[in-house]
Amino acid sequence: MSKQHRTKLIKSLEQQLEAATDPKIKADVSRQLTKLLFRPTRKGSSRKPQTTPTSYGKASAIVAKWADRLSHLDEQKRIEFSVVKEVEERQKPGGSSIDRGALIAEVLGMLSAEERTVLSGGSSCLESNQQ
Repeated sequence: MSKQHRTKLIKSLEQQLEAATDPKIKADVSRQLTKLLFRPTRKGSSRKPQTTPTSYGKASAIVAKWADRLSHLDEQKRIEFSVVKEVEERQKPGGSSIDRGALIAEVLGMLSAEERTVLSGGSSCLESNQQ
């Protein structure tokens, strides 16, 4: 319905409402007028869904687990700190009887090939800890 047509219809309904004496007719015209005057508000959120960086979609479970806490870091640091956090978390319950080097190797094995490539691309604090 165009804006001009809507305006004309509203004016004619207002005139009918003033001229009408029968309560039923007034109620019907008033109902129609109310529908035209008050447009329904848009339902739902106008926000677009928050997009996540592309590396999250193909991230391993370890990197995805820590991603929200480390999202401010670049990809290499995010992967590195995800591994460190995971190693620290696994060491807490059982104490320090587990060999840290073996634990790091196990966690590094859980990374995807792309993440291992990114991690090996720069100098890492994990390399010094593993040796």
